[in-house]
Amino acid sequence: MKPLASDELTIKHLKIKRASFDVEVENVQYSRGLHILLGANGSGKSSILTGLTGYDSHSIKDRELYFKGQKLDSTEEIISYLPQHNPSFQISVHEFINLTTNRQHYKIDIDEYLKHYKLEQDKDRSVDTLSGGEFKRALAAQIEMEDKPVIMMDEIEQGLDVNYQHLILSRLKKLSNTKIVILAMHDLSLAMTYADTVTTIKKGTVVNAKVPNHDVTSEMLSNIFSREISLVRQDERVAIFT
Repeated sequence: MKPLASDELTIKHLKIKRASFDVEVENVQYSRGLHILLGANGSGKSSILTGLTGYDSHSIKDRELYFKGQKLDSTEEIISYLPQHNPSFQISVHEFINLTTNRQHYKIDIDEYLKHYKLEQDKDRSVDTLSGGEFKRALAAQIEMEDKPVIMMDEIEQGLDVNYQHLILSRLKKLSNTKIVILAMHDLSLAMTYADTVTTIKKGTVVNAKVPNHDVTSEMLSNIFSREISLVRQDERVAIFT
């Protein structure tokens, strides 16, 4: 019997043309786990995520992706993507988080997702009345409801207080047991607390690909941000000093 292909997203080639430099990724493979992209503003993290989805196609010069060993022409059924900026709507939170799911033929308890993201009291509110942090949680619930094998999010931690940052990252960490989760982040302490692997990017170039969390060094972080950064680990805690 032929063995089942494992859940792996392979970036064979990805090249994106930007005004100041090209963004390139070659031969990087992501399996189940929580993988974080780190780099300074404008380093190309967001470009990589949008490039993987195939959005903004006019800037994509080369793109060859595989999932479970099969070449991908479309990522619609494979990748759930949450960009930095999202429009709000004049519909209820309850309706919003169910808006993009294709699982209507299953019995889904939407209230469970509301509970996971502490939105039970807000389910009948119009989405356009939510605060930035509340909307981020509704977006995270919506992405989870889609139940696709790959989740990608761009700066999910922005606009959230510390409690909700950890709520969402903890939830994504749990989901990464069965899914591929790729996040572009700016908060180094939060990233190093939850990452399974770290990919560092500088001016469009992948400097270090998929480095296991425990192997990430102060020197690696200092290099991509062009300033001295100290990474200190103690037991399960991580501290970043700049």
